[in-house]
Amino acid sequence: MISPVLLIAEREFRTYVATLSFWLSLAIAPLGALGVLAFSGHEKPPLLVTIEASDAAIAESARGALQEAGKFEGRSIAFGQGGTAVKFTPAAPNLLDVTFGADFPLSPAGRAMVRHIVERDAARRALDETPLVAREKLDPVAPVDAAVLSRLAAMTLLWLMLTGSLGMLLQAIVRERANRALESLLACTRPWQIVAGKMAGVGAVSMLVLAGWGGTAVLLATFTEREGLLGATLAGFSNPAMLAWDVVIYVCAYLFYGSATVMLGALARDSASAQNAARPMFVLLLAGFFAALTSVGDGGTSSWLTYVPPFTPFLLLTQSSQGVAAGKQVFVLGLLLFSSIGMVFLAGRCLNIAQRETHILSRNFWRPQPLV
Repeated sequence: MISPVLLIAEREFRTYVATLSFWLSLAIAPLGALGVLAFSGHEKPPLLVTIEASDAAIAESARGALQEAGKFEGRSIAFGQGGTAVKFTPAAPNLLDVTFGADFPLSPAGRAMVRHIVERDAARRALDETPLVAREKLDPVAPVDAAVLSRLAAMTLLWLMLTGSLGMLLQAIVRERANRALESLLACTRPWQIVAGKMAGVGAVSMLVLAGWGGTAVLLATFTEREGLLGATLAGFSNPAMLAWDVVIYVCAYLFYGSATVMLGALARDSASAQNAARPMFVLLLAGFFAALTSVGDGGTSSWLTYVPPFTPFLLLTQSSQGVAAGKQVFVLGLLLFSSIGMVFLAGRCLNIAQRETHILSRNFWRPQPLV
């Protein structure tokens, strides 16, 4: 005999998967990934470089050095105004500072090649003088932290999945209240089985969407170059252990917020009242999202929010790139799971309250009214 939880979960899963809009939303990410891969496969445009040098001989030598280094790394380089600047500044009679822009795309080996070629050409011009030494300098612009970008991307993706799943779960509960099917379910099943079935069915739909979108991110991380903003953002999606931990955090967040959604949906009588009742919860979700954004690079000043269950999953996703101890992560997830169990208990009690209210309203409706 099939468990009532599985029957309810299967019903909810079929309800959402059978719609065309679901498959269209699921196909957005793979189609977008194909477009990105197709675009990235085209030949890269020439890199425009602006050379700033007071010595015409050094400037001419720098042009040849940059072109040779570009060929070495498969990049064509053009020269003109408004491009990425490379400055050649004399620091001493035989010392030259070569300052590359913070976004200069050549690798350290390519930049070293430029310096050595400039030194070689200067030595050829003055064989009887002290050879010129070129040293590399970088603009004082903080480099992009690939780990932080990856964590922010993962947090944003899971936040979007969680928000959409809670909306579906809220409608699933309100639908039962509106058509008075909830009391029929309560007549043959226990409240916790209804809560578990609803959450499992909608959760399976959410995991299917997450697998599609997350798999697309993994595909992009595999076939996209690690240079640039896109490559830095997708770098963390190539770590299987980190992806598995993200899924665990998402499941814990879904259990907590999903049980709260079931509780609010059981207390509402129609869709409008359910949306009004759930609005504070979605405001809390938004607050957790912005708290996670501001926690990056704050020096740990918001770490205490990690112990507050509504903020726990989002802060864990962003702070995992900052060396948070594994024991602390497990502990706060345990607190979140313990809070989820309490929310499930409250959701079951709210279903009992809804059943009694529906029974009282139905009894009063059928009771003969006295004639005036």
